[in-house]
Amino acid sequence: MTKRQQRLKKIPLPIAIGITLSVFIGIFTAVVGINNIENYREPYLFGGIFGGIGLVLGVLTALKLKPYVVVNKKLQNDYMVPIMFISAGFIGVFILIGSLLNQKLSNFESYDHYTVTDKYRQESHYRTPEINTLVINVKGETEKIVCSYSYWRRTATGDKINLSVYKSKLGFDYFELTDDLK
Repeated sequence: MTKRQQRLKKIPLPIAIGITLSVFIGIFTAVVGINNIENYREPYLFGGIFGGIGLVLGVLTALKLKPYVVVNKKLQNDYMVPIMFISAGFIGVFILIGSLLNQKLSNFESYDHYTVTDKYRQESHYRTPEINTLVINVKGETEKIVCSYSYWRRTATGDKINLSVYKSKLGFDYFELTDDLK
């Protein structure tokens, strides 16, 4: 085998770096985006829609890039790993872009003092994050607000908290604790 044939069997360095960076960029932007949507009324629906759009566009992009990425028979037969890497990047980016777009298109609806009806905490363990939750009643509906531990600790059941409500044009309304300094 000649040196030229050996060189052609390896993935070009810029493509390999680009695909690897796609995963890390996707993970970072997904963490930031998911952190932004924790106090949405429908966070799972939001993540499903924008993550799904990112997944579809990531798969389509990976398939379009296949002629440039595939340099040997092994990679041509097992192209699923590059598809997953590229799609992971797109999923994270779309969740972050979606959360930023939703916040930009949201209008301030009200600012009021709401009574905490309940509170609970999920402590951090192996592979489970710490979640500090306050349960409040907003216009007859029970809502859960995620907050920092220090805010959760100093708030008791029956206390009044300052809460801003934002109405979104995309349909993903959210809450913001004005006194919580995360």
